[in-house]
Formats: sequence, C-alpha cells, structure tokens
Amino acid sequence: MAGGGGDADLAAQSRADLQQQAAGAASPRRLRVLLLPPQAVLRYRTTHTPDSGPDPFDLVQRLAAQGIDLVTIDPAGRPFNPFAGRHPMLEGLDPWRALRVMLRERRADLVVSVMDGPAAPLILLRRLFGFRTPIVLLDLAPAERWRFRKRLQDFVVPRVAGVIVVPSTQVAYIARRWSPSLPVKVIGLLIDTDFFRPMPRPADDYILSIGQDPGRDYPTLLAAMDDVPIELRLRTSRQLPPGADALANVRVLREPVDDRHLRDLYAGCRFVVVPLAQTNNASGVSSIQEAGAMGKAIIVTDNAAIRDFIVPDETCLVVPCHDATAMRGAILRLLNDPDLCERLGRNARRFAEETGSPPIYAARLSAALRAFVRRS
Repeated sequence: MAGGGGDADLAAQSRADLQQQAAGAASPRRLRVLLLPPQAVLRYRTTHTPDSGPDPFDLVQRLAAQGIDLVTIDPAGRPFNPFAGRHPMLEGLDPWRALRVMLRERRADLVVSVMDGPAAPLILLRRLFGFRTPIVLLDLAPAERWRFRKRLQDFVVPRVAGVIVVPSTQVAYIARRWSPSLPVKVIGLLIDTDFFRPMPRPADDYILSIGQDPGRDYPTLLAAMDDVPIELRLRTSRQLPPGADALANVRVLREPVDDRHLRDLYAGCRFVVVPLAQTNNASGVSSIQEAGAMGKAIIVTDNAAIRDFIVPDETCLVVPCHDATAMRGAILRLLNDPDLCERLGRNARRFAEETGSPPIYAARLSAALRAFVRRS
C-alpha cells in the first residue's frame, strides 16, 4: 500500500525488528523498564476476563519474551497524591510515586513517563537523590491551548533522554519547538486486533462517530448530516452545538460504554466517520485503528498527524477540514456504494494488522526502548 505519510516507514521498521528477532541475533541483556501512566491502569488487569476488552497482559508478555520486564507503577491515591482524581496530566504529577521510584527502583534501566506529568517530579528531584536512570516520554500530547501544560512541557521535554511519539509528524514538531538534537522514536499505536475484529453486523442500520478528545470537529459532522437518509450514532461527552440532540437522524450517546459495548457499536455500523480539526496531536487515531481492525470503512478529515494511520482511497475516504459539503458527499458515496465500503473495510483491517497489531507493536517498542538504554 502507498500511504500519505509515515505508514510505510512504520510497517517496514516493524518487519525489520521482527526479522532481527527471528534471526536470533546475540541475546541482549535483560532490561527492567518502569512505566508510569498518568492515571491508574492496574485495576483493569484485576477485572479483565477473556474477550471483555483489549488484553492488558499481552504486551507485557511479549516484551518479557524479548528480554524486557515492563513494570507499571500507578499514581497513588489520596492523601499521598494531592492531585488524585484530577485531570490525568495533574494526577500524573504524583510526588509520592516519584519518591518511590527514586528510592526503590534505582537499578531500573529506563523510566517511561506516559505523557509529560509523571516525568516532572522525577526531573525536579533527581539531582537531589542522585537518580541517574534515563527518563523518556511516551505519547507526547503537544499542548495547544492550556498554558500551564505548555509551561510544563517546556520544562520537561528538553530535560528527558528522548521521546517516543505516536505520529511521525511530531518528530519535526519537537525539533522546531525544543531541539533538533533530542532523540525521537516513532512508535505508532497498539491495537488489539484479536479483540477488535470483524464481526457479523446486526440488523440495526446506522453510521458511527465516537471520541472525546478536543480535536474532534463534531459541528462539521452534524452539518453534513442534513437530509442524510441514515441515522448517525454519536458517542461523546463533549459539548455539542445547540440543537444537536433534536436532529431527527442523529442519536447522541452520552452514557459510558465498556469495551465490549464499544466493540458492538463498531460491529453494528455501516462505516465510521472521524471528523477532525487541525491539530498537532494524533486526534482520532484510536477510532481509526479500532474501526479499521473491525473491518469498517472510514471517512476521516485530513490532518497531518493521522496520515501514518490511513491510506486514502484504500482504507478510507479523506475530506478537507471543516468542509461539511465534502463530508456529506463522502457519507452519501459510501451509502450508495456497498462494494466500495466493503473494499475499504477489508483494506483497513489488513492495514491495522500490518502496522499496529500486538506482535508488530511489541517489536517496534522493544527496539525503541533498547535504543534509549544504549544511548544512556
């Protein structure tokens, strides 16, 4: 497939990593890598049952088989973490966890801070405690409006050993905003292609759009639905334009859904629409990967940050930003051409398997983690 961005590079690098492992290169030393998420994730492992959601153990097991012990340390709750229960960026600032890492995990080979919050207290305190383990960021979400987060990133990013990013466009962004010499690895996005898989479509007939992040452009999508002869099910908690709930062919779903219900929503729809504003973040990438893994055709707004994850006219239809007329035309095109809809969905499934499935992602992540340890 020929893509519009870094998709071919990601797939090629993943294949190269897998081939190197299969070739039985000299066994590298075993690594202990700490993963610091901005919010608690370990409780999901205690409640997970087979096929209830994406497998929380799969990546850990794959990395362990490649000689990397990934140890997740959740932020503490109150009273130890004064930011517990707040926005994920604030909750990740947990000072108690930072002390635990510096006092009890001094022999770790690498600390991976998911986004910028967990890294900040480590950077503030590491000189005081003589903590020399390198710190890298994973999944940087460039701050575009939140002034406090901009300042936090301006403090954190130049002081880490490197950054692991989801979209390749952030390589140039980081070079422009902070430093061209800061090491950056492109990792893409993991998608559990066993959980999110093609399934029989129920009798309901609708199209689906889903997502909570600020990069969604739901006003354009709602405008595009004017006189469209199918129901749009819109799953979001974001504020919508006045009158959105009154549109005859739009059903807004605001109640929380679990992973299995989410999969059912994907399975039941004809295709998925991902309306986006222009942003440096890979907004919508989870929806794109999940829908693709389900074998669904996708309509997506063109945005440079998601081009690694689409192949225009092969896995999706792409429309210009804020163009309700073009989006409406794409919706009607897929409604009137079931063969095209099926072809796009089939290609999207194959693309998700080739670029984000667990073995592909694990090989890419393993290579990135070892590269940062070698640099230190």
